[in-house]
Amino acid sequence: MTNYVLEITLESPLTSADGEGRIGLVDRDVAFDDLGLPILPGRRLKGLWREAYRDVVDAWQQCGQTAMPVEQIFGDTGQSPGSGDACIQIANADLKEASSLKEWLQYLQHPKIQKLHADNVVYHYATVRAQTAIDRGTGSAKENTLRLTRTLRAGLVFWAPVRFSVASPSSALKNALALGAAALQYMGTARTRGLGKVRCRLLELDRSGGSTDLTPTLNQNGLPSITGAAGSRSLPSPMVPTGTTGFSSLGTPTHLLRYRLTLTDAAIIPVSDGDPNTVVTRRDIPGSHILGTAAWHYLNQANHTPADPAFRHAFLKGGLRFLTAYPEAVDTQQRLIPIPHSMRKSKDTESLMDFVVETPGNVPTKRLDRQYAKIGNESLETQSVKIERNYHHARALKDRRIGRALGAQVAGGGALFTYEAIQAGQSFQGAILGSECDLKNVKTWLQNLTSVSIGRSRSAQYGKADFEWIDDVPQALSGVTEWEGFNTGQATVTNQRSLIITTLSPLLTVNDKGHPEPHFPKHELATALGMNASDLTLSASYTRTEVIGGYHSHLRLPRQQWPAIAPGSVFVFEASQIDENRLIKLEQEGLGLRKGEGYGRIAVNRHGHFGLDEDQLDNPEHTSMPDPPVSEISEDLTELLQSVIRTRCTTAML
Repeated sequence: MTNYVLEITLESPLTSADGEGRIGLVDRDVAFDDLGLPILPGRRLKGLWREAYRDVVDAWQQCGQTAMPVEQIFGDTGQSPGSGDACIQIANADLKEASSLKEWLQYLQHPKIQKLHADNVVYHYATVRAQTAIDRGTGSAKENTLRLTRTLRAGLVFWAPVRFSVASPSSALKNALALGAAALQYMGTARTRGLGKVRCRLLELDRSGGSTDLTPTLNQNGLPSITGAAGSRSLPSPMVPTGTTGFSSLGTPTHLLRYRLTLTDAAIIPVSDGDPNTVVTRRDIPGSHILGTAAWHYLNQANHTPADPAFRHAFLKGGLRFLTAYPEAVDTQQRLIPIPHSMRKSKDTESLMDFVVETPGNVPTKRLDRQYAKIGNESLETQSVKIERNYHHARALKDRRIGRALGAQVAGGGALFTYEAIQAGQSFQGAILGSECDLKNVKTWLQNLTSVSIGRSRSAQYGKADFEWIDDVPQALSGVTEWEGFNTGQATVTNQRSLIITTLSPLLTVNDKGHPEPHFPKHELATALGMNASDLTLSASYTRTEVIGGYHSHLRLPRQQWPAIAPGSVFVFEASQIDENRLIKLEQEGLGLRKGEGYGRIAVNRHGHFGLDEDQLDNPEHTSMPDPPVSEISEDLTELLQSVIRTRCTTAML
């Protein structure tokens, strides 16, 4: 497989601001990763590359030639389906030598080692510049105008991976991108004050590690062609399921296939929160995203169409159910579940209690800070999802010479906005439910699926994840509740009058008039248990609500906003003796609407235990001493460590 990178060489100091500052240190900082290594955000590179290619298109038009439209290469907002998605996907640019540094930096910065801090790495690659405004009348500095700006030192080389959405990019497409890269000569802030001079090249990498500069030669005999199609999309050969014939009838799922998603880029899964200039992300990956990815992969295989009975059965009629991918425990690689809202923490003693079986009385309580956990017989093992916030800006539309946002008060003046995203490197587990036959079919359809794009802004900086199957063959669902979110020894309890329903995913319901309304479907529950609704008495509930949205990628339209009962909501009913087989089937079937997207998953009588203590799985104190990397120490790492030691010695002598 051929790999491509955008190479950026800093010919002068650069401030690629991250939108934040550090009080007392710098007022304007540059973007770094958790290890202290500098990065150039992919969205910024895509926008700059796009504008540079516009200049190339203008030059070609001045010479009487046509060029490949900008929108055909970089995409455009609001395009109709099939009219030209972005041909390229651009990731963040890392230092060229980053791969040889990260393993050792992770070891040296480990909480058990702590020989190096991320700030030490930052100081090696950047310096701080002081600026102030001068009073023209006095010639001295104005008061309160001192500003400290961090800049990356000149000479650094960055590589940004470039992926093509077409299988075979044409020479015209590669020429267009290479010329656009060559035209990209400045980036960052203060470009008119000596900062931000760069040299960019589009490189093609071979398997031996060599690189080829794709910039075409300009001469007097003619200009290189950048007109034509972007490339061809080669379709894989038809995949016919082996060992199965047809598909099963619709019904309660009997088997599951587990999968794992590991984020290689940060991911944005938007929710209906925040202000107009801020996009807030979920802390998990909804099943609807996996359903859409699987359906897209199916349709991009030869001889597969939306009219196929197999496609309609699996993806449209609910033959397969794609569960939400929740965080994976760092210790056991076990899928976590939403913490029930009946579990609270004492404000005074920090002890845990479950309101299902224990009332607080006059003890003040608070909700837990974390959302996901494993629930054992004596402990609640919690884990956080790491979130990052990135600042972006849309340039002024009318005048391309303005390289910044002017604000909402100016028509077409662009805007500043913030993306909240799930940090890269975290793993999530989900599952697909269905019959054994259907699950064998879907695994055959997706057998070549190793990488997926999820969430928002997938063409630049966000959304890439590695996909892998956990199960080789479908596993039976009998007696298992979302497999291991709860301790497997906590079987359903049927010898009591309390019926505890805990939602493991959003629950979507409608009222008597068919309108969306977040109320518990008591009648549906009673029918599933073979009872009358009057036999079920709601004695307590601990709930929250949320709004479920989404986006139709094939229609380029947002989905209906649907109020839902949030995951972790708990409902306690008083009921007579219930058949255990019906309880198990109820857990397997779920409640509510849109079950094919993973909504309506529930647990029955799976918690309500005394003596719970919180144990944080990602607490650094619980980690073991890491082994040193087996790779040799590179020259770049040696230079970095020497710089850190020199700085420490100089500081100690002052």
